Amino acid sequence: MEENDVSLPKATLTKMVKELLPHDMRCAAECMDMLMDCCTEFIQLLSSEANELAMGDNKSTITPEHVVRALTQLGFEEWADDVRSSHEQFKAEAKQAPKLANRKTKAEIEGLTEDEQIEMQRRLFAAARARSMNVDALAEANVQAAYGAMQQQHLQGDPAAAAAAAAAAGGQYLQQEAMHEDDEQ
Repeated sequence: MEENDVSLPKATLTKMVKELLPHDMRCAAECMDMLMDCCTEFIQLLSSEANELAMGDNKSTITPEHVVRALTQLGFEEWADDVRSSHEQFKAEAKQAPKLANRKTKAEIEGLTEDEQIEMQRRLFAAARARSMNVDALAEANVQAAYGAMQQQHLQGDPAAAAAAAAAAGGQYLQQEAMHEDDEQ
C-alpha cells in the first residue's frame, strides 16, 4: 500500500464485484487487489479535489455539492446525478431513523406499568426455565416466581397484594402437585 495504508473494506468490494460479475465468472485475487488500489486512488483523488473546492469557498467542511463539482471537474459528470440521487435517498432515510428510534414497545402500547412488566418478565423467565426442567422443578420455579412477586408487593408497602401473591403461589404449587400426581398415575 501507499504511505498512509488507507483502503476500502475488502469484503465490501469483493461482494460488490461478485454481484456485478456473471454467476459463472470469478475474479482472481490479484485482480481484486488491483481493483482495491484503483478504488482507493479514485476516492483519494475525488476527496482531494472536493477539499480544494471547499477551501476555495472558504469552507472547512466538504459538502455533497463539493463532491458533485469535483466529479464534474475530474471528468465524471455522468455520475453527478447518481450522487445527487443517492444523497437525497440518504437524507430521506436519515429522517426516518429518529421515527424508528421512538417506537414504543408492546408493553408501552398496552399501557403496562413497570411493575407489571417486571412481573411479566418473571413469569416469562419461569416459563423458559420450566421448558428445560422436569415437572418438580416447574412447580418450584412457579413458586419462586410467585414468591418474588410477593416480595416486591411487600417492599412496595402493599400487604393485601402481597397476601394475594402468596395465595397465588400456594394455588400454583397445589395445581402443579395435582398435575404431577395425574402424570404418575
